[in-house]
Amino acid sequence: MLDLKREAALHRVLIEGASSGLIRSAQDCSEGGLAITLAECCVGTGLGVRTQLPSVASAIGFGDIATLFGESASRVVLSVAAGREAELMSLAAREHLPAHRLGVVTGKRVQMAIDGGTVIDEPLAEVERTSGTAIGRYFEPANAIA
Repeated sequence: MLDLKREAALHRVLIEGASSGLIRSAQDCSEGGLAITLAECCVGTGLGVRTQLPSVASAIGFGDIATLFGESASRVVLSVAAGREAELMSLAAREHLPAHRLGVVTGKRVQMAIDGGTVIDEPLAEVERTSGTAIGRYFEPANAIA
């Protein structure tokens, strides 16, 4: 459920963080959940990511799927300059927003681990190729029939 007070607090953090130069990048975590958001953050930058994610509890047994692809309101993936993480955490705490360190921007791979177990480890080039050709590949079978 969308909580308008939490959403307003998030926007205050985003505005202050961007204005002060604390936030280097921001991507809303909406369509496709956290895995898609992290991949989108990497596409076109030449930079990969290595994350360590806590599992999201799932009542129906979809823990890793819920962790990677669950959608919920008022979530944003941010990057900050090295050495400024505590400043961001303090800003979020002041607004009573939960904030978690997900990982680091690094290398040429998109790597995601859940509770210590690797679930995604792909070359950035492959992630970019998949992202750039997904719609065309989706409609390929329809073109072959026509």
